[in-house]
Amino acid sequence: MNKQAEKAMIIEQFKQIEDENLIHAIKNMLDYALKKEQESLEVPEAHQKLVLERFDKVRKDPDRLLDWDEAKKTLKP
Repeated sequence: MNKQAEKAMIIEQFKQIEDENLIHAIKNMLDYALKKEQESLEVPEAHQKLVLERFDKVRKDPDRLLDWDEAKKTLKP
């Protein structure tokens, strides 16, 4: 079963629930999951700044970049 079909099945099951405590418990679980997903997508400001600084260096001197095939040769196996 694909993810969309599974979600649709869960939604239909949820529509049939009348137990208020169970509804609150499911809502709390969903709120927690959404918060965790948002946190995992957030990039700390310090990391953003570092990346922007590196982009600036490349814009000023594009020749500093290595060709990927050449860079791979320098990596340890």
